[in-house]
Amino acid sequence: MATNLLVLLHTVLTIILVSGILVSYNVSSIDLKGSLYFACSLGLASLLGASIAYLCAQIFATSSQARGIFFSIVGILYVLRAGTDVSNLTLSKFNPLAWTYLGHPFYQNDWYYLIGLFLLTLIVFSIGLVFESSRDLGSSTIAPKKGKTKASKWLATPLGFFFYLNRSTIISWLLADGVIALMYGSIYGDIDTFVSSNKLISQMFANNSTTLINSFTSLIMVVTTVIGLVIPLVVVHKVQFETNKERLGYLLVQRVSRLKVYYSSLILSLFFGTLAILMNGFCLGIAATSSMQANNGKFITTCIKASLNQWPLVCLFVGLMLLSLSLPIFVGWLVYGLLGYSFCITYFAVLLDLPKWMMHTSLFNVLAKMPMEKFDLMSFAILTGIGILAMLLGGILYTRKEIV
Repeated sequence: MATNLLVLLHTVLTIILVSGILVSYNVSSIDLKGSLYFACSLGLASLLGASIAYLCAQIFATSSQARGIFFSIVGILYVLRAGTDVSNLTLSKFNPLAWTYLGHPFYQNDWYYLIGLFLLTLIVFSIGLVFESSRDLGSSTIAPKKGKTKASKWLATPLGFFFYLNRSTIISWLLADGVIALMYGSIYGDIDTFVSSNKLISQMFANNSTTLINSFTSLIMVVTTVIGLVIPLVVVHKVQFETNKERLGYLLVQRVSRLKVYYSSLILSLFFGTLAILMNGFCLGIAATSSMQANNGKFITTCIKASLNQWPLVCLFVGLMLLSLSLPIFVGWLVYGLLGYSFCITYFAVLLDLPKWMMHTSLFNVLAKMPMEKFDLMSFAILTGIGILAMLLGGILYTRKEIV
């Protein structure tokens, strides 16, 4: 209850803050009623998510299982909402994730959708209370499955063991990455139709949408690369997490050396980071070519080349994260912050009209923006080299680190 009350307090503060900021603009079209409706839709969406997470926590035995199921539910609802919004808007009315905007804030302000969202939140939360009262303390509604008495040969290796620890995160992020790339790829058909149907736009882009599509592709590559980079960072961060919990020492007192632990994390993070960016290019190319009027199979190769152009960033961030294993804990979070900062600078540069010097501080702007720009071997090699140096330095420091 304390946790849920904290979420409720966060929701109330969010509603007050968002509605207050919107009203403070003193714009005639942004009235108090619409601002409250918009803020309440965000707040109730937060409460619904908290209620679903609360219910999952009562049903499943571990936090990783509950977290995985929760994000799976939200992801499925999001994909279904994206599909029904395009194909059949009536079906979106049955999706709770769509109720936040189907009431049309600032236009219709249909409170029936928010009332439905509030009632659904109460129902899910009440079910969670029932499950919690019926289970024993420290147990779950669904009993955990008993594990094997003997580990397989693959699990008995450091590489297999660390993959086992990260398998749910790796699989879920790869699926999410692929789905998002497919969703962005489906937009290309609309770009092609928009350019071909507008005379002025057609003249601007020489009677074709190639320039616009290349510019859009280079930006989408940044978005999908950021999502893909989360996988290797989480894999490496798991080593730091296990070390802080003082569980890794049990492994190191046996025949497993620090070097094996380090290079197992290195291999896993590099492999799945590379796999993620490859899947980005392939899924984006497949969806784009299937949605465009001119079905050009060469565009798949173009997308894959553009995604591989981002590979030095995988090396760089993996190297920095591995280096942080031997440094204070906050350094690892600074690596996440660097990723977020670089993404925001690149993604919002035009919208916020940022100065050029600030745009150069983003790591995503160091590499060539393919396919809009030609491949730049110099920047590709420099970032890759820095990443490899960070990996080697991290390995030297980690072998000398004292682990409890």
